[in-house]
Amino acid sequence: MLHWYVEVDWDDPRHDALAQLVTDSNQTLVDAGFPVTPVEHRWLHITVDQISRPAHLIDQAERDELVAEVTHRVTAIAPFTIMIGTVLSYASGAIADTHPDHQLAALHTAARAGTRITLGDDACRYEFGIQHLATAYAYAEAHSDSAQRLLRRVRPSHAPLHINAVHLVDVTADLQAKTIAWERVARVPLGTAL
Repeated sequence: MLHWYVEVDWDDPRHDALAQLVTDSNQTLVDAGFPVTPVEHRWLHITVDQISRPAHLIDQAERDELVAEVTHRVTAIAPFTIMIGTVLSYASGAIADTHPDHQLAALHTAARAGTRITLGDDACRYEFGIQHLATAYAYAEAHSDSAQRLLRRVRPSHAPLHINAVHLVDVTADLQAKTIAWERVARVPLGTAL
């Protein structure tokens, strides 16, 4: 499936605190014996939108047009920084909240508009909700209150994420291994970002 993602640029030193937050949170859960698979840093992302049409049914000309449409729309969105955290215990594993929401919502609106114009309404069935960054996926049931008590002790509990692009990616999920990976199709800079 093709998705629009915010990826973390780990070469940016502004993300050192985020790397530490994710590492400390995951290590806390693993050390306590919680059944989670930590997400490798390279696969950390925020889902901006999912394209409902299967990727193999979207040809190269449509992909090129999709990227052009979204590029046109995100030039009006300047690069921005959000806060990631606190990490929360969740049914699917551990997720980090994002704040503030309005800039991610604007990014979603731009990506969705480009998708709708290029691929039609049927490609726009993803329900956009409160965004998050998944840090670990659960592979068995556990007591989430106990996990949350441990996660709340991780300090600092928040870290900045600088966002200067949105990425069109082709996602593959391994449900047994509880991993999500992707191949990047295109990087679309925000505003005048390079």
